[in-house]
Formats: sequence, C-alpha cells, structure tokens
Amino acid sequence: MRKATALFLVAITIAAVVTILLQHEQNRQLVQELGGVREENARLTSLQPAPNPDQTENSTQPKAVEELQSELVRLRGLASKAGRQETEIAQLKAELEQLRVRTANGAAAPSSNPDSLSAYLGAVVETPPNLDPAYSKDGLLAAIQVAAQKAGVSLKKVSVDDSEFPFLIGVVSEPGDWEKLKAQLRNTDGYEYHGAVGNDTSNTFSIVPSRAYSPGSSGQINRRINARLQLFYDTFSAQ
Repeated sequence: MRKATALFLVAITIAAVVTILLQHEQNRQLVQELGGVREENARLTSLQPAPNPDQTENSTQPKAVEELQSELVRLRGLASKAGRQETEIAQLKAELEQLRVRTANGAAAPSSNPDSLSAYLGAVVETPPNLDPAYSKDGLLAAIQVAAQKAGVSLKKVSVDDSEFPFLIGVVSEPGDWEKLKAQLRNTDGYEYHGAVGNDTSNTFSIVPSRAYSPGSSGQINRRINARLQLFYDTFSAQ
C-alpha cells in the first residue's frame, strides 16, 4: 500500500515538473518573439527620417507660392488697367479743355480724327427750350438747399454748371455730411441721383431725371456726363 502511494506521489511530482518545464519553455519562446518584434519595430523606426520642424511648414509652401503668384498676376493686371485709366483720363481732360475753349469762342469742336474722344462724346447737348423750372439753375439750387435742410447738414459751398444740359451741381460740406445729403437726394421726389465724382467733403453730381432728356439724347448725355462731372470737379474743387 505504501509502495503504491509512493509511486503515485512520484508520478504527480513528475507531471508537475513537466508542466512547469513546458510553461517555462512557452514563456521563453514568447519572450523571444516579443524581442524580435521590438527589434523589427526599432529597425523600421530607424529607417524613417527624423521629424523636421520646417517640413510641415514647407509642405504648404507650394500652395502658398501658387496663391501669391496668382495674386501678383491679378495686381499687375489692376496696375496695368489703372495706368490705362490714368492715360485715358489725362486725354479726356485735354480733349474736354479744348472742347470748352472752342465752345466758349464759338468754334466747333475738333473732329478731324473720327476715332478721337471728342468725336465719341459728340457735340454739346443743347438745353431744351421748354426746360422744366425744377431742373433749371435756380430750381436745382433750391432743391439742394431743401435736401440739405432735411438731411440736417450745412453746406459750405454750392455751385451749378449750366454750360450744357443736364446741369450739374457741386457742393462742399463738412466731413461725413455728404453721405447724409446723398441719402436724402436719393429720396427726393422729382429728381434722380446719377452718382458723383469727389470725396468726403467735395462732390459734383447730377440729379436731373432721365425723363427730362429730349428724345434721342440719352445716349449722348450718358457718354458726356461722366466726363463733365470729372472736369467740373477739377475746376470746382480748385476754386
């Protein structure tokens, strides 16, 4: 009986030892595999370039450069256009001055060059014989004074260019008052605000409505009016 028990204990001991040895071997293999994984990970990491603080910033440079180049092209175009406009304005002033002098002297405007600006603008627009008193010089001065009162502004200077039709108006006001006056002019019954040339204190503009134009003259008036506004502003603001 004792011999059988001893043999049983020996068998259990051997089984336990074998189990421990097998578990130890499995742990050893797992440790080796884990070590291999770590080595491979370290190797792959070493192959990657170190992070460059400037790289992230530089990665956006091609797009930024492209945007800057596009903006440069746009600005060059605007500059070129502005240059052409300055040239055209200078030519316009010269042509208009000739036209004004010749008209004052009773001579016809120069028309030797059919492509010249004076030919494009055409002859002076005559004042309608049956002009509505509201659009005469006195009528426009009265309308401006009423609009200024309603807008709560005090005008330093008011002038009317009645050299041709439609008559133009020039005003000098306090800084900030022009916007108030302009808003009132837009809401003044019987008149039509056409836009102005000037700045925050000195402006020339027209409020004669298009319905007051004689039949067939709208195109000619519209071609001339912007040029007249600029010329009137140059002389009016210099006084």
